[in-house]
Amino acid sequence: MTCHITLLTSAHYTSLTKTFSGLDLKVQRVEIGKDFTVSEEPVSDLQSLSELLLRLENEPTQAIIRGSLIEGKTNIISRNKETFAATARQWCMIDIDSLEWEGDIRDQEAMLSYAIQQLPIEFQSVDCYYHFSSSMGIKPGIRVHLWFWLDRACSDDERKAWLSSYPVDPHLFNPIQIHLTANPRFIDGVQPPNYVPFFNRVSGTGGLMFRAW
Repeated sequence: MTCHITLLTSAHYTSLTKTFSGLDLKVQRVEIGKDFTVSEEPVSDLQSLSELLLRLENEPTQAIIRGSLIEGKTNIISRNKETFAATARQWCMIDIDSLEWEGDIRDQEAMLSYAIQQLPIEFQSVDCYYHFSSSMGIKPGIRVHLWFWLDRACSDDERKAWLSSYPVDPHLFNPIQIHLTANPRFIDGVQPPNYVPFFNRVSGTGGLMFRAW
C-alpha cells in the first residue's frame, strides 16, 4: 500500500538541523521559521521510506510532518493547523530521548536493542530504520529516532494511546510537529567527539536496519 510523507522545505532556506560550536559543543538554537513550500513523497514500505530518509540526512533545509496539506493551499504556506489536516499514516517515527544508559556508548547494537525493548511487543523483532538524534553522545542517555512501517495506517490519537505508558515523546504524534531528519553540523573548525555515532549502514538481527546520527 502506498502512503505519503509531507515534506517541508524552508522557504528562506533556513537550516532545520542542530548546529554545534565551541570546545563545549554548545548547541545553537534551531530557527524553524514559519514559511515553507510543501511536497508529498510516496512511500510503500520500509525500504522506500529508508531511501527517502537517507536522502534527507543531507538536506538541512527540509523536514517531515505527519499532517497533509489541506486542499486549495498552494505556494508558500505557514505551518499551522489551519493549513494541515491530521492524517493516518502507515509509517511511524518514535522519538526516544535521554533514556538512561549505563553501558558502553560505543556499543550501538546494545543501545538500540535496549531502546527497542522499552517499546510494545509489536515493535520488537521487526525491521526498523534508526537515526541517532543530533545530541546523541553529547548529552547523556540514549537519544534515537526509530522509524517503523506498520501493517495499517494509524492516526495520531491511536499512537498516543498505544504508546502513552512508554518512554516515547508524544509530541511527534501531532499533524504539524517537525520531524528533524538532517544530520547535525559542527562549525568553526570543531569536530564531533570520536564516540559520536557516524553514518554507517548495517544489517541488524531484527532485519533491515540502518545506523546514522
